[in-house]
Amino acid sequence: MLTLYHDWDAFCCIKVRFCLAEKGAAWESRIVNLQEMEQLTPDYLALNPNGVVPTLVHDERVIVESTIINEYLDEVLPGPALLPRDPAARADARVWVKFEDDVLHPSVKGPTYQLMLRQSFARLPRALVEERIAHAPTPQKAEFLRKALTDGPPDLDAVAAARTIFTRSIDRMERRLQDHDWFGGADFSLADIAIAPFVDRLEELNFAGLWDDKPALAGWIARIKARPGYQAAIPKSHQRIPAPLAAPVS
Repeated sequence: MLTLYHDWDAFCCIKVRFCLAEKGAAWESRIVNLQEMEQLTPDYLALNPNGVVPTLVHDERVIVESTIINEYLDEVLPGPALLPRDPAARADARVWVKFEDDVLHPSVKGPTYQLMLRQSFARLPRALVEERIAHAPTPQKAEFLRKALTDGPPDLDAVAAARTIFTRSIDRMERRLQDHDWFGGADFSLADIAIAPFVDRLEELNFAGLWDDKPALAGWIARIKARPGYQAAIPKSHQRIPAPLAAPVS
């Protein structure tokens, strides 16, 4: 039995659902609503003390962190292998998964909170918000949430800083894909699964124009979107976070 605790429009949850779909696995859904800060409820924190989604429960074994979850799923489930057999190629794929963990995912968090989630938080009772923030697992996470809840317009300086990271990252991705069909090399892998949510989130944030002059990346995006696993992983329109509050920074 596989049970996934997830939010439909959370970056790392898309990543794990994509992996599950590629492995052809059946799983049970448990929704953790980020728009209501349910990841910071005592019951969920007892399951995942990091206060993030997703969390996988496999036959009562709890697995956290999306990258680790995906490698675990690749190892324990039947279906196509999602990491290359060759050690050098496998290392290449893991470098790109780490790039997603270290650069791509952190870069979209600020714009997601500033332009999208803060309007959801604004609808919550203030007492509930304070209660949830009080349960944040680290002072840094609590401070990040408080900044996202600040009254007034979105912090467009933070969005502009993120845009610089997006641009540099897309340049690096384009260079890689000029010589390879997939980020891990010749074959589709966990690297492509990891990076796919970055493209989806930039589209939701109205930054898709950043790859207008990147034909290799555009070709990869077309190949990713053609995969049934990607279509199964992506949320439906009614499962999305509300649209951005402001236009992207030019």
